[in-house]
Amino acid sequence: MQQELSKLKQENERLEQLAHLDWLTGICNRGYTQECVDELLSNRQAGVLLVLDVDRFKQVNDRYGHITGDRLLEEIAAKLRSMVFRTDILGRVGGDEFVIFMPIAQEERFVEERCAQIRDRLRFVELDGQEFQLSVTVAGALAEQGDDYQTLFDRADQILLEKKRARKRFSTLSVQEHKGMSKKGIAIDMERIREELSEQEMIPGAYCQDYETFKSIYRFVERRMRRVNMPVCILLFTLTDGKGEFPDLHQREAQMHVLQESIQNSLRSGDVFTQYTSCQFLVMVSDSDSSQAEGIAERISDVFYRTLDLWSGSLLHHCYPMQPRQGRK
Repeated sequence: MQQELSKLKQENERLEQLAHLDWLTGICNRGYTQECVDELLSNRQAGVLLVLDVDRFKQVNDRYGHITGDRLLEEIAAKLRSMVFRTDILGRVGGDEFVIFMPIAQEERFVEERCAQIRDRLRFVELDGQEFQLSVTVAGALAEQGDDYQTLFDRADQILLEKKRARKRFSTLSVQEHKGMSKKGIAIDMERIREELSEQEMIPGAYCQDYETFKSIYRFVERRMRRVNMPVCILLFTLTDGKGEFPDLHQREAQMHVLQESIQNSLRSGDVFTQYTSCQFLVMVSDSDSSQAEGIAERISDVFYRTLDLWSGSLLHHCYPMQPRQGRK
């Protein structure tokens, strides 16, 4: 009981921590940033709040794609994390907007020096061997008597906006050029998505998956069979000791390994299988009716028995054809 309570407490702490973190960068999210800064300001009316914004970040997304844009934000957060102390608060409070709160008493000169240091550190960011030159605007404000996070942030943000207006350069790109950049960015996104989704190293033979993934594939095929007439069969292989019982534990692992290899090497790359229990494998064979599936099962069994020549147990198999998923089309 005590162990279960301890696990529950750990899980609650983990979930609470996740609720405080930004989903992309892993640093504080907006709500938790405000909560922490408010608490620090209430304890001591001193501190420096820096606000950082990536200039023309939309053009980064348009040119290189949103996936690259997200990864750049992750790298920016990592660089900022390396620059702050443990007592500082680092948060992402907008799409490409970050804040750093330092609970220390300082002067305006320190703020400007720190802003310049951050700009210089983020001037170049490397991603997958490619170097990106970034322009960031950084501004800061010193905490005053009666400040909370919002009033301090608003003051720093106004300074940041003034800096951006002073440095703003009017783009000479036409509307059509902007549209072309957006389309190029989407094309880059699609290419990266394709690379991420594609199997990187295709292993010959059947596709081995965990049970939950196998279940999802099964349900997808069920749905597809309602629109496409295709024979699909499920095979269940079961190891026994020859007397209707499961093999001893000390033998089972080695036998299951041999069975997995027998299935892997006897099937096509379009087939999929999974370990169902400690003594069973489930196999889905596509484009095969019951008689063909039986032939496949016999082939797997032959390979298995040849490998375990002196084994006294039995390998059972059962076959059933899949049916289309019933329900609304």
